[in-house]
Amino acid sequence: MTGAERVDKRTLRYAGRRRQLLDAITAYVVAHGVADLSMRPLAKEVGVSHASLLHHFGSKENLLAEVIEDMRGESIPAELLSETGGDPIELLRSWWGVRMAPDALPRFRVMLEIYVQAVLRPDENARFLEHFVGQWLEVLEAGLRAAGCPEEEAAAEATLILGQVRGLSLDLLATGDRDRVERAFDRYVDGIAAKLDRWHRA
Repeated sequence: MTGAERVDKRTLRYAGRRRQLLDAITAYVVAHGVADLSMRPLAKEVGVSHASLLHHFGSKENLLAEVIEDMRGESIPAELLSETGGDPIELLRSWWGVRMAPDALPRFRVMLEIYVQAVLRPDENARFLEHFVGQWLEVLEAGLRAAGCPEEEAAAEATLILGQVRGLSLDLLATGDRDRVERAFDRYVDGIAAKLDRWHRA
């Protein structure tokens, strides 16, 4: 069998099954992180040619952006505080319970690792930063307005929620002190609930 035939058979493994290829790539990134991620070893690990990986994603930046899009629930999800969503406090508590569970933390760790790299090279990671920051601020602002937040306060309140939740997540990853961090999270959410009540009564 020639090298070209082997490449063709490996590439055909995922022909028409992009979902499976993305799942395999996401699993690899979660297991290995992104600091030393290289397209050629990744292609070999998931069983496709380097050329096929480039055909699907174009570049490492685009590949990571799609991995993040696939993992976007590890960030604050769109349904949190959405105009059509449920109680924002319950949604926030539910998200924390699921995404900060011990078996979910490795995926969130990868999200933060990519975030740091994007901050260091913003010109190369504009798509990721838009997903990880800008998109969620828009969602949070819309949800806050629907919950009665005054228009002039929505942007600042959304920024506080995003920053506080991610900061607490980072604290949990760094220290493992779940009891302390979750007590802080509960206190913060109680503060949001008090604001919601004040807005509703205004």
